[in-house]
Amino acid sequence: MNEEYMPAYRPVDMKGLASKLAGATWSLIALAALTFFWAVYMFVTAPTGGAGGLLPTPVEGPDGLAAALAWWAVVAGFCASIGSLAPRAPRALGWVEPVLGIVLLLAGLWGIWSTPLLGTYAEMHTVAGVYLAVYLAAVAIELYRRDEQKWYIELVVAAAVLVIALAGGMNFAAAPGQVGIFALAFFVAGWGFVYGALKLSGAPVAAEGHVAEALLA
Repeated sequence: MNEEYMPAYRPVDMKGLASKLAGATWSLIALAALTFFWAVYMFVTAPTGGAGGLLPTPVEGPDGLAAALAWWAVVAGFCASIGSLAPRAPRALGWVEPVLGIVLLLAGLWGIWSTPLLGTYAEMHTVAGVYLAVYLAAVAIELYRRDEQKWYIELVVAAAVLVIALAGGMNFAAAPGQVGIFALAFFVAGWGFVYGALKLSGAPVAAEGHVAEALLA
């Protein structure tokens, strides 16, 4: 092959790559991946679940998914807490985001150690859907505070997650239908976290802050 057709060697800009990674919103990236995973987990496991399912659960059916949700909350809460404290990673509403992650982590730990006290599948996932909607609303407020264009899209997604989760909690459908509804809620929430991560990643550090500080000023 002639040298003129050979691709030019371009060294990797490690400093630039490290800067982009440091500026990424790892908390939202992690939550996006985990919400997509849980949506798929519910969809492919329901309604039989159990040891014979593609993705096993502690017990068969939606009750098994309710028990496994506590473990998901532990992982998601840990990733959200650590990711939100990463260097240069913009946080939604300052310290509100780490607090949201810690609350999710503690709720998951409580669920693991208090399995008999857990609610039904619909109740547990309704609460999880409301939590995700609140988290996305916090991200939407942060986008608005940063004067990001089309910040309202995040708020619309948060409202959609809330409506879907509440609809699932009203027991309009049988167990397999409920699983589909809550899987949809998590899937929509996943796209909301993706949108927030794309909008906030690489934002200037000087712009960090939160609404509480503005109110106290």
